[in-house]
Parts: sequence; structure tokens; C-alpha cells
Amino acid sequence: MDVPVDLSRVLFVCTGANHPMFNFIRLLYHFRTANNLETIPAPLLDRMEVLEVSGYVSEEKAVIAERYLAPQAREASGLGAANVVLDREAVDILIKYYCRESGVRNLKKHIEKIYRKAALKVVQDLGEDIFPEPQAAVNAAAADPIMTESTTDEEKSTTSSEAETTNSESPSSSTSSSPESTSSTSLTSPADTTPNPSEDDPKFTTTQQRKPLPIPGTVHIRISPETLKDYVGPPVYQKDRMYVRPPPPGVSTGLGYLGNGSGAVMPIEAMSMPGKGGLQLTGKLGEVIRESAQIALSWVKGHAFDLGITTSAGDTFLNECDVHVHMPEGSIGKEGPSAGTAILSAFVSLFTKTPVNPDIAMTGEISLVGQVLPVGGLKEKILAAHRAGMKTIIAPAANRADIEENVPESVKEGIRFVYVESVKEVLEEVFRGEPVAERWKETLS
Repeated sequence: MDVPVDLSRVLFVCTGANHPMFNFIRLLYHFRTANNLETIPAPLLDRMEVLEVSGYVSEEKAVIAERYLAPQAREASGLGAANVVLDREAVDILIKYYCRESGVRNLKKHIEKIYRKAALKVVQDLGEDIFPEPQAAVNAAAADPIMTESTTDEEKSTTSSEAETTNSESPSSSTSSSPESTSSTSLTSPADTTPNPSEDDPKFTTTQQRKPLPIPGTVHIRISPETLKDYVGPPVYQKDRMYVRPPPPGVSTGLGYLGNGSGAVMPIEAMSMPGKGGLQLTGKLGEVIRESAQIALSWVKGHAFDLGITTSAGDTFLNECDVHVHMPEGSIGKEGPSAGTAILSAFVSLFTKTPVNPDIAMTGEISLVGQVLPVGGLKEKILAAHRAGMKTIIAPAANRADIEENVPESVKEGIRFVYVESVKEVLEEVFRGEPVAERWKETLS
């Protein structure tokens, strides 16, 4: 169009649509929802104002479900006046084992499914004797609209044929008329003689707005945790902890942030075997987490004598064995640097043959010289640890203010937080009370 337009005061709101116009708009000003900033190109991210909004905790989801989602679903299913109760305990089970995402979209779908099945159960139990089809609706759907519509069509065809006959006779009669009438007749098209449907013809519909049928007062349905499975099926998430018994040496527990905006407890398993000093990583791990494993192994190699793994400082280590690191649930992609402290603890546990307390979870990035760096997603990670019953969380000291200000007290209840700045502090807390920890007080500096 070649028209100048000033877009300096225009705010474009985009939500990730892949359209050429949206790609152009994103270069001007962009407001976009995303669970992971790493997926946004750096030039685009530089032009954006990033507002971090964390997801709902379990208590917030339960209140939203009780005040909004459940009443809306009950009305939509025709059970507004019925005695159908969804227990708060059942909602908690839904949140914990079915809907762990950060939002409430999936929770809404499950609640709607529950009330639809409850309505179906009422109809199946009472039958059509209690819920008959309204006679007026039956008659209207069976006869009246169809017959009226066919009659109207016949009248339309008759009117149309009469109009055509009139138009065919009009030229002969207009021959004897005045020039003014002749010119006015020639300007009138046959379409103008057709009646306007919006003015003359009545509107007919074959459906009517139907109100919910009255439900007897004797109907009472209570959806409890015991009967929840009948409405939504088996749980999606079976358990929060993988190990029922204390795990062997080489296993630690990390905290991760998933792509759907929720946190997760991620066990890390390490095992050694005869080889040539290689490191194998499995579990659909990303590039950053692979680098964290390389850094952790290099730190352990460099401090093997201080950790008590070798008998002298000059002894070689890991030249004749390979190390395999695996993070279960291999179908779920894992990425990010926050597993550094957990991977390093698993290595030290493996080589010192000392098990890690399964009630301890940890998160934090590590550097090559043993510093613990801050990470993100603390609220979601702590929520996952709280759900799994963890008693201690080791977190970077730089995240202390974030945890104390942004994480609700209900989520932190029953959890002891240990804030660390170095790998030495991590190992002292993880292996507290173990014989190897006494040696580290003198060797690790």
C-alpha cells in the first residue's frame, strides 16, 4: 500500500503463532507466553520485556476448582440443582496424581469429565420414566417445523411464478404507457419484484433452547478419593518416589523444571564398570545437562585423593573403568544446569561406596572449581519436593531471597532448607554423620 504507519505506540500481543505477519510483528514489540526462555531466539528476546509469572501451587488450584471450575462444570452438565458433591480430598488427588501442570486447564477438563459422567450415571440409574422427553419438544421436532417449512416453500414457489407472469406481461402493457413509465419500468430488474425474506417470510427453527430436567431430591452422588477412579480412570502419575527402599550407593535425588511449567523430583543413577575411562549418559538428556555431568566428573577426578577415593595424590583414577549416568523416565526430555550438585553427589556416593539419604533433594549449578551457582524454577521444584515428602532441600545461597519471598509457607512446611555456596558444603550436608565426611573436614578446602 506504500502508506507510512507509526507503530511506536502500538502493543502487539502474540502467543507463539508461526505466521509471517507475526514474525514481522515480533521484531517490533512482542508479548508472548513461554515456559522456557531458551526456546526464544536471542535477538527476539533482546527486544522483549520478560515478566516471569510462576504457576499455581496445589492450594491455589484447589481454591480455583472449588470456587469456579466445579460450579461451572456442574451447571454445564445440568446438575446445578442436584445433590452432587466433589470432595476436597478428591480434588487434591486430581491435582497430585492427574494434573501436575502449572495451570488449571487440564484440571478443568477432568472436573468437567467427572460431572458429565455423574449426569450420565443419574440418567442410567433412574431411566426414562423419571426423565421423559418433553412432549412439546417431541412434537416440534417431529412435525411442525418440517410441515411449516414445506408449506412456506410452496407459497414461495407460487409467489415467484406469479411474479414471473406479471413481468412477462409488463412489456405489452408498457407499450401504450408514457415515456416516463417506460423508463421507470426498464430500470426495475426481476430480482426487485421478489419478496424480501427478512421482511415477509417468518423465521423457523427446528431446535429450541432446552432447560435441565428436574432431578429428584433422592439423588445423591458423592465423588470421593475411593470412587474418583471410576470417573477419570487410573492415575497418570503413579508415585512421587521411585525407590521404596533406600537406594544403593551411586543414587541421588535432584529437582528439575519440566517444559510444561511444573517441577519434578528426578533421581540420578551412576554406575561404574570395566572400561577405558569413558562417560555414558542416558535418559534423553540435553546438551547443558551433559556438560554438567562432565564438570562433575572432572571435579571428582581432580579431588579423588581429598575425597578418599585414591590412596595417594599421584594415583590414576578412572583409567580402567567407565561410568554410566542414567536419569529415569527416558521419554521425558531433561535439560538445564540445575542437576549439577545432584550428579556430583551421585559420583562421590558411587566411588566412596556411601549411600545418600533418600530424604535429601538438591538443585544447583556447579562450576569447574566447585562453586554452586543459582538456578530458576525454585517454586515449582520445591512444590515437587513437598509432594514427594522430602525433608531437606539443598539450594544455592544466591536463591535464598527468592525462596523466602516467592515460595508460599504452605509449600515450605516440613522442609529444612540448606543454602550452600560451594561443593564442599553440599557434600558435608549430604554425607553428614558418615565416616568419609570426617576425613573431608581436613582434606577438602
